[in-house]
Parts: sequence; structure tokens; C-alpha cells
Amino acid sequence: MCGPTEVSLARAAFPEDCTITNDASTLMALGKRVSRKKDYIPAITLAIKGGWKKPVKRGQSTVDLASLGKLEVDPLDPYQRVVRKGNVLESKKTATDDEPAKDEPLKVVG
Repeated sequence: MCGPTEVSLARAAFPEDCTITNDASTLMALGKRVSRKKDYIPAITLAIKGGWKKPVKRGQSTVDLASLGKLEVDPLDPYQRVVRKGNVLESKKTATDDEPAKDEPLKVVG
């Protein structure tokens, strides 16, 4: 399961034996069902046509979205890849023998 929306739909489609099997609510035991065509699609379609609605409430978020920084196109990248700038979730890069850490000043030796 990806999140609360998928869990809600699975519970609506399989109310009789829908069991969450891990603490993160990402794994659900659905008995002996094996066929997408015969077991899953008909039950999910019936649940949706029967009035299932996507939950309004999203999963809990402990991260302030503004702290995730912003996406920018890297002007130096020949493929114009998008990079995230100012992300609080990034760990600081540690210095190696060949290059300094990103936030440390260069040290001149010699």
C-alpha cells in the first residue's frame, strides 16, 4: 500500500478479510487472491462504483513543505536536470581528500 487512499480503497473492496500486516500500514493480507483480472479488479471496481470516495484527510506529515527547498534547473548540466536547492532533509556532505564539504571554505595548502 502506498498510503491512506490505497488502504481506504482496499478496505472498501475487501471488507471481510482486509488485514494490515505491518506497523507502517504498507502491507495487507488479502487471503488467497492471486488473479488481478478475477480477484482484484472486479472487487475494486465494485467498491468505486458503489460509492467509495477518496479520503479527504492525507497521511500525517511532519515536514514543513517550505523547508524542502525549491526545484531549479541546473544551468551547468548539459541535460538541464532539475535539482532541489535548500532541502533541510539533505545531510551535509563530508569532506574527502579530493574535495571540500559543500559548506566549508576551501583550504589553501603550501
